[in-house]
Amino acid sequence: MNNESLDYIVKVQNLTKRFSLESGFFARKDRFVYALNDVSFNIERGKTYGLVGESGCGKSTTAKILVGMYKADSGSVEFSFKKDERDAVKYVFQDPSRSLNPRMSVYTVLTDGLKHSKKWPGKEKAREMAEQILDEVGLDKSDLDRRPQEFSGGQRQRISIARGLMAGPELLICDEVVSALDVSIQGQILNLLQDLRAKRGLTYFFIAHDLRVSCYFCDTIGVMYRGVLVEEAPARDLYKTALHPYTKLLFEGSMHSSAQENGEVKSVLSSLTGCPYAHRCPKAGEQCRTSLPEWKEVSAGHKVRCFFFG
Repeated sequence: MNNESLDYIVKVQNLTKRFSLESGFFARKDRFVYALNDVSFNIERGKTYGLVGESGCGKSTTAKILVGMYKADSGSVEFSFKKDERDAVKYVFQDPSRSLNPRMSVYTVLTDGLKHSKKWPGKEKAREMAEQILDEVGLDKSDLDRRPQEFSGGQRQRISIARGLMAGPELLICDEVVSALDVSIQGQILNLLQDLRAKRGLTYFFIAHDLRVSCYFCDTIGVMYRGVLVEEAPARDLYKTALHPYTKLLFEGSMHSSAQENGEVKSVLSSLTGCPYAHRCPKAGEQCRTSLPEWKEVSAGHKVRCFFFG
């Protein structure tokens, strides 16, 4: 299918983002961490795009730019809905025990953001909406008057998802939403998200470090390393078609701990001039260390940044 005919809810082009390496009054202003380097991808409406990589690679920075928590230094994010439609994008955080205010009731957690928006329907209608959405995520309407700390981790994540749904979003950003949960509970949350996507016509931007979970849940996978997308492919067969050495390492690491044997993710302290993975890649040559590979499409829907392919 021609990419031009696809219905994209988000188009991300050439994003870059850097942060000051130090903070405080006496911090130097000329030292930076380059968190994102020329990141481009599209998310098709009604689909799930997974962004995968080790901690510190830039996944959450990308998500926070999409939701407006950060502003990119350069590049663009183009949504298919109105720019002033802030409720069209909602964020579900990794750790609900930190993102849910323990002093609030579940009802207040769900409705507090809506109360300050143009979509506030009034207290009576808001409670009806909250009861309905709690039922959708597998909780009971009687839970509205309880506190978040009274629930298990999986139940708290259901509350976080319910909070995200209250404004009727089109795009839900799921940032490591199952990484802190037991394996059995992970499956329940993923199945819930699949059901909600089908029922509500949602689109997901799914951030994870586990490539196996992402391939099960997502339609398309983008693999990120040191702020650079190094590979993108359909999720269903990435385990068979993976080309980039880092993607292959992630698959190996999802089976055992070998992913840690080749070193940790290094922060990028200067603008990239070579392949971000060159310092860990056994195949890296001089060209890899001095030139950034182009983002090439090697087959339908399959892109890679590597001099050895394309």
